[in-house]
Amino acid sequence: MSAYVVSRPIWRRFRPRYLARAAAHVRAGGHAAIVLPEERIDLLLSVDEAGKLTELGQWALLSIEQQRFRRVSEGPARGLATARVKRQYEGSVLDWCERDSVHPGTIRALSLDCLACGACCHDANVVLDGDDLARWRGAGRGDLAGRAYVRRARDGKITLRFAASGRCQHLGDDLRCAIYELRPDNCRAFVVGSEACLSAREETLGIRDGAPAEAELDEAEA
Repeated sequence: MSAYVVSRPIWRRFRPRYLARAAAHVRAGGHAAIVLPEERIDLLLSVDEAGKLTELGQWALLSIEQQRFRRVSEGPARGLATARVKRQYEGSVLDWCERDSVHPGTIRALSLDCLACGACCHDANVVLDGDDLARWRGAGRGDLAGRAYVRRARDGKITLRFAASGRCQHLGDDLRCAIYELRPDNCRAFVVGSEACLSAREETLGIRDGAPAEAELDEAEA
């Protein structure tokens, strides 16, 4: 299946005095960035009944190189997930809010067709593991683990080798993966409509799902 309709959370930024509004936004399906007085940023994300982040919430954290979060124990955001954003990624989070400032509500339905895109198959760092190598050997494609297709770092890390253009060597002109049935686990795990997906579309195809990057932030809720 190449075409998807994704219901993605809309990002909004709030000041701490509007925490109740932020919590309501998140409980209705959105994501929130709480801009603190010292200009640090805390994310506010929803969790499921088991206390786990939603898939798109988890990928939002992964996009800013974070995995840990904690549950808010008191106040209007009680029960939601929160995480402090690292300094180097604060601009990225504010940019998500800027991008989404033109979208109403808390959730946006977005239609995406992977076979008309291929953005995630450019300039990516696809780490391989033992399962990937075993899958290739088992299928009689041990050549995929050769120097022509992978890089081996001194620390033992193995990654896909991309073409000089930044394009995955396995991506065909028709935007289909030539080794789709044997593709690495990290490719299989990639979530359509995640922040990583939206970022790849913007950087590779120039498609930004919202306000232009240079647009002024809507401060209505800040």
